[in-house]
Amino acid sequence: MIRATKTLTPIQAVEFLFDAARKKGADRFDAVAGESESLGLELFEGKVKSTEISNSRGIGIRLFQGHRPGFAFTERLTPEALARTVDDAWSHAALTDEVEIDLPEPAPLPDLDLQSFNPALESVTLEELKAFGLKLEALASKGDARIDNVPYLGASRGSGFSLIANSNGLLYESRSNSISAGVGVVAKEGDVKKMGVYSRAGRAFDPAVFDPAFMARTAVERAVELLDAAPVTSGAYPVVFSNRVSAQVFSMFGSPFFAEAVQKGQSRLKDKIGEKIAAAAFSLVSDPFLLGFPGSHLFDGEGVPARRLDVVKDGVLQTFLYNLESAKKAGVAPTGTGSRGYSGKAGTGFANYIVPLGTESFGQLVAKHPKTLVIVKLEGGSGCSAISGEISIGAQGFLYENGVRTQSVDRVTLSTNFFDLLLGIQGLSNQYNDVFSSVKVPDVLVESVHVSG
Repeated sequence: MIRATKTLTPIQAVEFLFDAARKKGADRFDAVAGESESLGLELFEGKVKSTEISNSRGIGIRLFQGHRPGFAFTERLTPEALARTVDDAWSHAALTDEVEIDLPEPAPLPDLDLQSFNPALESVTLEELKAFGLKLEALASKGDARIDNVPYLGASRGSGFSLIANSNGLLYESRSNSISAGVGVVAKEGDVKKMGVYSRAGRAFDPAVFDPAFMARTAVERAVELLDAAPVTSGAYPVVFSNRVSAQVFSMFGSPFFAEAVQKGQSRLKDKIGEKIAAAAFSLVSDPFLLGFPGSHLFDGEGVPARRLDVVKDGVLQTFLYNLESAKKAGVAPTGTGSRGYSGKAGTGFANYIVPLGTESFGQLVAKHPKTLVIVKLEGGSGCSAISGEISIGAQGFLYENGVRTQSVDRVTLSTNFFDLLLGIQGLSNQYNDVFSSVKVPDVLVESVHVSG
């Protein structure tokens, strides 16, 4: 018998929760468990400013009284805490509305190594991160006479484990880890200051990726290139959203493609399946099988096997993303895009949000119009609404005339609507940003965006 004070493993905790749920009378239940570990540091002026070593773990259960779901979680995997968690979930179920959900049956997963976990990363030490950071800081601070200071420099590595199980006998596990480093520099000329930031991350501490000279040079370039920026005359401009910011723009508008948002009246894409919602140059894919990508997985947050989805193809909306609840409500199969952590309820999410590359270079995009505004930095997002599609956001970048950069630009606001933007796409470049991200969008040329200076 397990002693009452013993901390259980995730598998033992699942077994305990499920046994307690059965005794309560729950007819269906599932559980999500997670563990994470990270270590990292921040440097400033050649010294370690702070270090962090953290470990966390937790488990959450969803059980049903008839069709009423109850949720609860705990970060203590002791029998006492787990028993209270089941009691809390049972009490919560008495207060919720009925929900129709069919928990998935066990199914074979693709025999595919997604390269999400690199054992060699686990041996990278704080001393190694510190040595890399000190070299990066030294190079950045000397990268240009106009560099005023290096206020941000950090490096870290982290790893995670997740498990999902349910009362149908389903049990899946996954592991992942990654390493990252970034530098932010401030350039000053007269009374003008500009920040330049560059970071790298990945599954390996590879010198080809984590090149301190390249990282420092890029951060410095991004700071000094906007020192002489000024607003442009207000009006409608063709705009290229650089691949530095295009992923940020498009990822703000992921939820309109979620079936749960459609069913709640929170998406303008309702009743648009099979219709043209974007220019023919635009497609959108949810791809969980990209090797090494942070969003890749074999199963979703509810235990449904993942699959690749063409969400938009050649401008035509093909499907919404369904989790268990929204799929049951619509009478369709779930798409393997459910999301859930141990401390929250189920939701929906893209795996890797991918806009396929176009065929044109960046230079070809900016040469299509006599004047084109290229955006390389966005400022906030409070003026953007995924429900209405409205975009009102501060921006910085460059004005190009006949394909040649003629002016650095700042203190302008972009005003448009995301759904109009999709229809106004005139081209996509053939290059992604090099950031380690589950969102990949190339440079995007939009026919017209209102710009106010």
